[in-house]
Amino acid sequence: MLKLLVFDVDGTLYDLKNHEIPSSCQKAIAQAKQNGLIFVIATGRTHYGLGAALNALNPDYILAVNGAVVADGQGRVLAHHDLTSTQVERINDFCHQTQAGLAWKFLDHCYIYQYPEKIDWLQPQKESDIGSEPFVDCPAQDRHQLDLPQSASVHADPKAVEAVFNKDPELAFLRYSEDGYDVVQRGMNKAVGLQELLDQLGFTCNEVAAFGDNYNDIEMLKLAGTAVAMGNAVDEVKQLADYVTSSTDQDGIARALIHLGCVKA
Repeated sequence: MLKLLVFDVDGTLYDLKNHEIPSSCQKAIAQAKQNGLIFVIATGRTHYGLGAALNALNPDYILAVNGAVVADGQGRVLAHHDLTSTQVERINDFCHQTQAGLAWKFLDHCYIYQYPEKIDWLQPQKESDIGSEPFVDCPAQDRHQLDLPQSASVHADPKAVEAVFNKDPELAFLRYSEDGYDVVQRGMNKAVGLQELLDQLGFTCNEVAAFGDNYNDIEMLKLAGTAVAMGNAVDEVKQLADYVTSSTDQDGIARALIHLGCVKA
């Protein structure tokens, strides 16, 4: 019996064509919550930088920064996986040498270290319903001396990244744009955060349905007892899914929840 529903954000909950959460999705999730199901968001965003539209869905839990942070709906951090000081310095040194755009995601704010104009998501997020509050300009580049971050966003020449970090045993550069990377400890992914949450709640994988569309959802979908791929998902996600629903902008979430018996048509 399903007890917990886990959703990726961009391309899953959030329609990237119309830049909105479809009303059918909002209504279906509200009904699922009323039916006693636990609603979880799994995202590369920070738990304090989801944006008003996602916050309005009232998630019970958030698997943030690609699983490196687990928080509840009130923003209380339940678990986190920090980079080491040596790993942080390696990334800082690389970004200095290559004049890369660099932002660090900490538990309190996202600190912009250098070349904010190169970070392609930064200004659009500030102009979105996320706003500027989660972001702190830090030209002194010293925030990591107080405590450690969980992830970095690096915008650098892909050839330089490949030359330095190809098959690095400690760090994984997860590419999300032409020259943009989420940098996390190797092995960190949404499934890690999901397992942390399941352990704390005392649930099993078979009680979980996970929804996703892209490569960074694969580990989470493999862990969940029920894997749902969006109609707009990449082929690799569709191939491992137990059910392929319609695309996000074609009521995919609502259709899937009806199919799983979580809500009524």
